[in-house]
Amino acid sequence: MSVLTKQVILKELKKGRTGAGLVITPLKIDQIGPSSVDVHLGHEFIIFRRALIPSFDIMQDNIYRNVHQYQQKVRISEGDKFVLHPHQLVLGATREYIGLSDNISAIITGRSTWGRTGLIIATATKIDPGFKGCVTLEIMNEGVIPLVLYPGLRIAQLILFRTEGKSTYKGTYQFPTGPAFPNLDKELQYMKRE
Repeated sequence: MSVLTKQVILKELKKGRTGAGLVITPLKIDQIGPSSVDVHLGHEFIIFRRALIPSFDIMQDNIYRNVHQYQQKVRISEGDKFVLHPHQLVLGATREYIGLSDNISAIITGRSTWGRTGLIIATATKIDPGFKGCVTLEIMNEGVIPLVLYPGLRIAQLILFRTEGKSTYKGTYQFPTGPAFPNLDKELQYMKRE
C-alpha cells in the first residue's frame, strides 16, 4: 500500500471521468495537497437526543428500527451555524461525493488546524475500495469551549492509498448522500451467533 501524491491523484481523477478511476465531486484544484485532498463539511447532522434515552443498548429490542427515537437528523442552510458543545458527538458528512476505484482505499482524518481547537474528526476512518457516496464523519468536540461549525468548512482530509489487488465495497452504507444513522442490526446478528 502506498499513499497517492498530488500527481497520481490528478491522474486518477482524470480516469474517473471515464468511469475507471477516482471521483471526488465537487472539487477544486486547491483542495488537492501534496498527498491528500481536503474535504468540506456538508449541511446535515445527526445528533443524539440525550433527554429521551437513559442509554444506547443494542441488545434492546428494535434499536435499529427505533433509531429516530435516539437520534435526529437536522439540516443547516448555507451560512447558518451549528454549535458543537464540549464533549458532544455528532455525525456529519462530507459535502463531496467520493467514488473509489477497486484498487484505491482511503482514510479520512481531521485537519490539524481544527485539531488544535479540540475538534476530532472521523473516529472510524477507513474507506474501502469501491466505496461510493458522501463519507459520514464522526465529529467530537474534545475542547473546553463550544465550537461553531458552518457547512462548507474544510474540516477533514482524505488520504488515498493504492491497494495490492482489487476489491469491491459490499458494506452496510451504500451510496450515502449525507450522514448515515448507525446500522446495528449486523452487530446484533453477530452477537447472537456467538
